[in-house]
Parts: sequence; structure tokens; C-alpha cells
Amino acid sequence: MGSEAAESGILTTRQRILRVASALFAQKGYHGTSTREIATAVGIQQPSLFHHFESKEAIMSELIDFDLDEPLAVAEREAAATGSPAVRLFRYLAWDVEYLCESPYNLSPVQLMLADPVFAGAVERYGRFVEARESMIREAIAAGEFIDVDPVFAQKAIVWMIRGTITDAEEQAPEEARDTADHLASFAVRALLKDPDDLKQIREAAGFS
Repeated sequence: MGSEAAESGILTTRQRILRVASALFAQKGYHGTSTREIATAVGIQQPSLFHHFESKEAIMSELIDFDLDEPLAVAEREAAATGSPAVRLFRYLAWDVEYLCESPYNLSPVQLMLADPVFAGAVERYGRFVEARESMIREAIAAGEFIDVDPVFAQKAIVWMIRGTITDAEEQAPEEARDTADHLASFAVRALLKDPDDLKQIREAAGFS
């Protein structure tokens, strides 16, 4: 994603390394996977892998960047926007699920690695991510759109749902990814609404009909 090769469905060697590594990290764990195993699975020699990534840490760091950077920008943009916070949360969730479902990489190992001191630099970004989601929930509660719920718990519950979905939903076609996004965002927002009948109007305002 983000390049002509990815958009055409043809992954570069660098992207193939990321895809294979992410699958191995999900299967065997980050620490249980060697760069030699990654190179063999990609079909290249280990020196060729190091031509693209200087270390296994560099591979995981790029996966973390892919998982956090653009989604964080979208979450913070929606959190800072005006208008219905319920609509903004729906719009953000739908975008995020589409992004994850269309990803060529298995991003399920990323969350586990955020607790590893090696990747401590990602913690600040993830904290901003959490705050952006929580702020939209708090706003929706204050505006009377959502039930009185603990925003911290609600934010975590939404993440659990999203992460549970992407473990078997990566590389979906755009139409399928949008459908998954609609269903998941609808489920999450409906659970928080004071009046579930408001969901139809929220979906439409977020660009779904």
C-alpha cells in the first residue's frame, strides 16, 4: 500500500519481506523468528534481506509505523474536528478497519511489541492514538449521544473488536473491506448509543447508506 507496485497488486521485495515477516511473527512470535527464516520464506538469501532491512528490529519498526502513523493521523484529525462526535468516531472506525483489512501485512503482532522496551519509541504515538479515540467517546457522552460509560473501557473494547477482526481479515478486496468496516463500526457505535435508532442517521452522515 502507498506505492504503485502495491496498488497494482505486485509487492516489491521489501514489501514481500514485510508480509512474510509479519506472518511469521504472528505464528512464531517476534523473538522466535530469525532473519534467516524470513529470508528463506521470502525466497532470498539473508544478505539480500539485509540489503533492505539492517535487522529484524528494523522490519518490526516498519510494521509498527505502518500500523500507527496513518491511522493516528486520521484519529487525531477526527478527534479535532467539529460536529457530532458519534459520527466522527464511526467515520474513524470505518476508515481504520478498511485500512487494516486491505493491508498486505498481518498486523496482529504489533500490539504485543509495543510493550517491548526495544520499541519504546512507539509508545508515545500509541498513547496519542488511545487519547484520540477516548476523546471522541468522552465528547459523545457529554453531548448526550452515548450512554454514560467509562471511556477507557469503551476504547479498549473497540480495539479488542478491531484486532480480533484483522487476524483473519487481511488483504480483503476493497468492497469486502468496506463491508467489514461498516459492520464493525456499526456494531461498536450501536453498543454505545443512548438511542440505537440514531445509528442509521450516523451511518449516513459518515458516508455509509
